[in-house]
Amino acid sequence: MKIIRKILNQNKVYLFNYNYNSFFEGLYRLLAIVISPIFIKINPNTISFFSLICGFFALIISLIFSIKIKYIIALFVLSFVLDFTDGLIARYNLKSSFYGRFIDGLFDIFVLGFLHITLLVYLINFYSLETSSYKFIFYITTIFVLPIQHLILDRFSALARWCNEISKSKKIKPYHRNLFFNKITMLLFDIQHLLLFYIIFFDENNFLYITDLFFIVSFSASSFSIVLYFYLSKKKLSLIKNQKDNRE
Repeated sequence: MKIIRKILNQNKVYLFNYNYNSFFEGLYRLLAIVISPIFIKINPNTISFFSLICGFFALIISLIFSIKIKYIIALFVLSFVLDFTDGLIARYNLKSSFYGRFIDGLFDIFVLGFLHITLLVYLINFYSLETSSYKFIFYITTIFVLPIQHLILDRFSALARWCNEISKSKKIKPYHRNLFFNKITMLLFDIQHLLLFYIIFFDENNFLYITDLFFIVSFSASSFSIVLYFYLSKKKLSLIKNQKDNRE
């Protein structure tokens, strides 16, 4: 209990506070605090790998076995909780590192991709989704766009920091999404995870409609991010010349 109380005090400002986190981010963080004593002596990067394995295992199960989708989604929820656990443990044990941040963000993309693919596989296997249908094309497009938004965001962030090294007068914020779409981003996140919890605890009969909405929200969130950072790259990065570093 001592560990839980200390970690809770370190993170209570982030729990169910819409100025910092969405509702479900607060929920996952709270669950991560509750299970943190189990992982207190484990390297945080190892916990990140546990999160990745949970997501990958859920995908493999969906491909091989005919298991109810709510149990598979429950594994993804466990992966999300572990994703918050690694950071809590890293800060508690003073072992946070940029390598940990790197693999944590990378594994997040993998797990989200696994989740989208799992939902698509379930639609094909149990709802006879035609691979030539417009819905299938939309689902595939959403899965493809998902990592693209992170690539664009990370590319902009890296170049913004590079510009800040070259230019001493014009500084560029590396991260802008929360500034422009803070509440919208959190709302879209909450809608997606509310749909997942609905499948787990209530009714699978509406799975087809829930999945449609899940992919629409996912595509919207990715599109917001892509459009925003293309706009910002034109507006911000064009202001700084690259004359001091022309090696590339």
